[in-house]
Amino acid sequence: MTPPKIGPRPTATPRTPEPAVPPRPRNEVKPGSAQGSSLFESPKARRAPVALSTPAAAPQQGGPRPTPGSYPTARDVANIAAMQDPVARNLAITQGYHDLSDAMGTLLGKENANWSTYATWASKQAGVSIRQEDMPKAFVDVLKGGGVVGEAMSKVDDLLRKLGLPAMPTGDLAKAGADALDNVSKAIGDGNQFVFREVGHEFARFVETFQGDTQLDPAKLQQYLDGFPKDKPLLKEAFGNYAQAMFEKDPNKKAELMLLANDTVGLHEQTQLQGYVEKALNAPVKEVFANILKQSIEAGANALPFPANLAAKAAIKAGAVDLATKPLVDALAGTFRGIATEHMMKLAVPGGALKLGNDLPPPPGMESTLFPPHLRTLENAKLKELLGRMDKTPDSLQGTAAKDWSQLDQRMNYIVDLFRSRQSDPHLFDQPFGKEAHYPVAPSAPRPAAPAVS
Repeated sequence: MTPPKIGPRPTATPRTPEPAVPPRPRNEVKPGSAQGSSLFESPKARRAPVALSTPAAAPQQGGPRPTPGSYPTARDVANIAAMQDPVARNLAITQGYHDLSDAMGTLLGKENANWSTYATWASKQAGVSIRQEDMPKAFVDVLKGGGVVGEAMSKVDDLLRKLGLPAMPTGDLAKAGADALDNVSKAIGDGNQFVFREVGHEFARFVETFQGDTQLDPAKLQQYLDGFPKDKPLLKEAFGNYAQAMFEKDPNKKAELMLLANDTVGLHEQTQLQGYVEKALNAPVKEVFANILKQSIEAGANALPFPANLAAKAAIKAGAVDLATKPLVDALAGTFRGIATEHMMKLAVPGGALKLGNDLPPPPGMESTLFPPHLRTLENAKLKELLGRMDKTPDSLQGTAAKDWSQLDQRMNYIVDLFRSRQSDPHLFDQPFGKEAHYPVAPSAPRPAAPAVS
């Protein structure tokens, strides 16, 4: 593919402010409900800027419109999704989500986060797994220690010594951990790519369609909605609600329309991601470790001089080695899954990291109210119906923990409360890679191999 052209991007044009509308008494803002400053500060990217393919800005007319070149067009989304390097692609996707979020904020206002706002941070977190940061070292450290893995390794070592074979090949086990992580990383990267190609395209199309509009045109809206594929009814419904929210003046109704749209996109996304999530969480870890152990032990037996090699090969053929290594394979796989889950089951957002296996904490300043002012009580019938199906503990953050992330209902139970409780957090619109407004998508260096274990 042809990469986007090199060069700086112009800064975004501020959104034309709308007349302030006081909130209705049912959601009156109480003193002390403002959130604190962001505690999350990511390091600045050290990659060359790559600009979008859109031409320079044109004079603004009519309603709000983002600066051309400050967000990815539908064509740019396709080009980014087609990038082959998963690390560079993830960085571009993360920045792309942020710029689409910013463009949507220009049109709809930044009083409410949109789905792409949250997707920015989810994609950035996915990048940690895609880049395999810290995970190999964490697994190598386990191999050096005791516990269940150390005990199982000791028993296998005893058997190998009796057969005259070398001690347990811990370096090979570290390599197996890296191979297993490759499977997890690929599944996460593929899901990241798939969702951006599909949902990012629709955010770009929305911005391209409605920028500059000053009022809702029903005929134009219908024509736009007719452009959705028939097999994506949730996306069609969601972006119809975004269009309604764009021109809604009542802050409570607008916030509810935004939440309804966000939740509906989230449901579509998570349904489409189900296969990728299962593949990441159910990667064939045991098979990887079992195969590495088998190959290493067989190689050691073949290297023995005659007739010592006969006894070792006989023990392998009789299944004695498999019987001894099975507890080790189980321990290695369990340990690996625990470390991988710990890495995968968290979301770093401005303000700190959320552990998906724990109940959502209240946002700072909302310890008693839990939700932002315009979402503390809900009236939108469609929103209430959707939350009635997705939210297991209505109007509460208790019971939001997703103990099994492979289950769609547990993911959605967490996500709908994440969206509702954080929808008014302005820090979600922060740049994901510091203050530079460009795409850090230079080709990435190869990931170094896992360190050998002596």
